[in-house]
This record gives sequence, C-alpha cells and structure tokens, in this order.
Amino acid sequence: MKSEVQSALSALVAPLTILLLTGCTAAQVGSSNDLPASDQTAGGEGSSAGLAQQSEPLSLNTVFSLEHQIQVSNGVNLHVLEKFTLKSALRPHRRALLMATGTLVTNQQWNVPGPHNALERAARAGYFGFAASYEGYGQSTIPVDGKSVTAERLLVEMSQVVEWIRHHRLVRRVDMMGSSLGSSLAVELGGTHSPISRRHIGRLILTANVYKGVTPFFAAIFFNPEFRAFLESVPNGYLPTGPESYGPVLAFAEPAAATWVSANIPGLYAVGPTLEGFNLPVFPAQNGRAPVLQFLGDQDPITPL
Repeated sequence: MKSEVQSALSALVAPLTILLLTGCTAAQVGSSNDLPASDQTAGGEGSSAGLAQQSEPLSLNTVFSLEHQIQVSNGVNLHVLEKFTLKSALRPHRRALLMATGTLVTNQQWNVPGPHNALERAARAGYFGFAASYEGYGQSTIPVDGKSVTAERLLVEMSQVVEWIRHHRLVRRVDMMGSSLGSSLAVELGGTHSPISRRHIGRLILTANVYKGVTPFFAAIFFNPEFRAFLESVPNGYLPTGPESYGPVLAFAEPAAATWVSANIPGLYAVGPTLEGFNLPVFPAQNGRAPVLQFLGDQDPITPL
C-alpha cells in the first residue's frame, strides 16, 4: 500500500517538479542554457531545456539528467552535468554536491557508466549532483591560449557555478567533492580567500589531493623539468591526449573503469591547469575553513600517503 501511494505521489508531483527545474533560466550569475542530455554538440550552446530519464518505472529514486552551459564570466561558459531524483527535489532541506575534476579530464570523470557513476549515486542519495568541465576542457568554452587558464581563473569560474546552483536549486550551501586540482579548488572556495562567501560552501570530500608534492613515481614520469618544458611548448597551449597518457594513473584501476577512461577521456586540453601542479601548493591549506573528509590510499600513484 505504501509503495502504491508513493508511486501515485510521484506521478502527480514529477511533471511539475521537472517543469520547474528545467525552466530555471535567469540572467547573469547563473545564466544557463539547458541542453538535452541526449542531444549535445561539442562546445555548443542551446536555449531549450531537455531532460533524460533512466528507463525504469517512475519513482522517488528515478534519476533524471540535465546538461547546462553556465555563464561564469563574459564570453565563458562551463559545461555542467546534473543528475537528480524526485527525492532530491522534495526533501525539506535541499542538498547539492558539486564535483570538481583533476586535470586532463572532463566532467565525465564523475559520469562513468555503472556502479561507479558518482553523479547517479549522489542523486539516489537525495542530492542534486553536478559536475563541471573546466574552461579549455571538453564542451566548456575554449580560449585562444590554453596557458591562460590558471588556478585563480578556475577558482572564480567555479565559484560562479556554486552560485548558480544555490540560486537555481534553492540550496543554502553546496557541498563539494574534488579530485587532485579539484580538491585544491574546493578547499579554497570554502576558505577565507574565497571569491564568494565561504558560508556558501558546505562539507568537502577530497581525493588525490596533491598538496606539497607527488609520489616519486609520478614525479619521475610527469612532474619533471623536461615535461614542464614540453607543456609550455605545445601549440596554442593545448595538449592532445591519447589512451597511453592515462596509463600510469590507471595502473591500479579496475579493468572495466580503465577501458572506459581510455575510450572516453582522451582529447584536447588546455595546459594551464596542469602547469599549476609545478608550483605546489596551488592554494595554501591554512585558508580552508570547511569541514573536510580526505581519502588517501596506498595504491594512489599520484598522492603520497
């Protein structure tokens, strides 16, 4: 009986909830062009709202997907993925989780098909889950010079994504989950030197948080003077990556995950964010004020345990 009532309630509430969420477009801090999740073009913008629903009976845990082009400054849009459920929209105190990637990966890092899909897991837990691609990456705006995309620039741009989420999903604070550079950005956004009020950031989850140095293994392969010189010399500041580029990082990954990354993540990336790793720390940790849960592991090829 309880499940029948929930199904009936979902059928009544779902259309209105979805209409409200997909119709949320406003000017400036959080101007967005909502794009159909099933109809995307690289670097494109659109004006229509679209929604992709998983093929399952409608319930409070049905996962819906949106894609946004969020304007974060004049002429710069970030491509943002969103997943949510009716439970996300109907809970009394809404929660949102923004996921920030490492370097040389797009927001698809958090959208791997199957049980490892972080966006879907956040949505099923009752969050509005978001993942952004940095400027110069994927379907976000591509500047003329890839070296111009600095950590300070990304900090301001990601702060605007936070504000968009707060205004359009009616949440007081946005929790963050970061990987590598994304962890540094999350700490700084929740700290005393944040470009927005640090009280707009909730709790942080940090992974692969490179602070003062990397493992000797990773330093020997990537973070050395020769590789830095190579990055600084690539045409227009953009590095083309292939499956082999991710081999050292995926050495201990599950085979299915490694195969998916090799097929979906290689592309053309602005080198600016990667160059930031040669001047650690990216941001001083003493600025941070948000509560932190940090994951470290003895099989992480990048971050010292």
